[in-house]
Amino acid sequence: MEPRGAALRTGLFVIGAVVVLIGLVFLLSGNMFQRGAVYESYFRESVQGLDVGSAVKFRGVTIGKVTAIALVAAEYPPPDQKNLNRKVYHQVVVQYRIDPSKLGRDADIREAIRHGLRVQVAPQGITGLAYLELSFVNAQTNPPQTVPWTPHHLVIPSVPSTLTEVQDAVQGLLNNMRNVKLGQTIDTLTSMISTVNRELTTGSAHDALVNANGLLVELQQQVKLADLPATTRSMRTLADGTQTREILQQLEATSTALAKASAAMPALVAQSEATIRHANEATATVERQMLPILQSLKQASANLEDLSDTLKRNPAAVLRGREPPRETP
Repeated sequence: MEPRGAALRTGLFVIGAVVVLIGLVFLLSGNMFQRGAVYESYFRESVQGLDVGSAVKFRGVTIGKVTAIALVAAEYPPPDQKNLNRKVYHQVVVQYRIDPSKLGRDADIREAIRHGLRVQVAPQGITGLAYLELSFVNAQTNPPQTVPWTPHHLVIPSVPSTLTEVQDAVQGLLNNMRNVKLGQTIDTLTSMISTVNRELTTGSAHDALVNANGLLVELQQQVKLADLPATTRSMRTLADGTQTREILQQLEATSTALAKASAAMPALVAQSEATIRHANEATATVERQMLPILQSLKQASANLEDLSDTLKRNPAAVLRGREPPRETP
């Protein structure tokens, strides 16, 4: 009887140890014991750096954690396998749990979504890790996505990350610059400037200006040295002379050349205005997208400074993790 009783006690002890071990596993995993509701979002871009357990933040405050990451094609397989080629099934689905105590008792996620609550993947400093950032954006320009399946949880729409927006802005700038015919515009401007410069330096306009200047000098000398009747006769002689007629002919030729140049000016000005407008739009887009990048760099600098202070206080934290709290004797 004693060996049988010992075996029974040993078996009960083993069963109890297994039950305790299973309970510890569930307790440490914590998903089924955590507070809050589960939400999900779909991302068209890469979620590199995001993993189960990554933080979910709202304006820098941690309000939850990521619980699952999967492909839409695996989480919501289409009834017809031919639909797997659709882009909607090439997305990534991320599920996360949000603690309601961090948002307040009166928080209404559905109402917040209608007012522009969106989620995006944000880099966590320079470590290569990422987290989910909740923020409010323009609901009209960022409408919710329509999906052909029934989500398991409430969906918070996503918006592209800052890096993706910058890449799209740069790509749009390059596309706009390809449409602008800068070479043709520069060639037209160079040709017009060369024509005007040639006319003013060695062409007919230059000769007309030189002859007119000589005529004025001669008239001034006649006024100073002769009386008014003689000056009048000299002026009539000059007006009827061959030199005056040549000057008028040169002025007429110059006027014709300037008229041709003026006729080409409207098209050139319109093309220049279009070029400047495209450049201004591209510059404004890049300036608007660079502000989140600067904010991310500022956050990265702050994270790096915090890491440096932590390493100064506790160098072994890199291997052992956070320093244990000191016990009060």
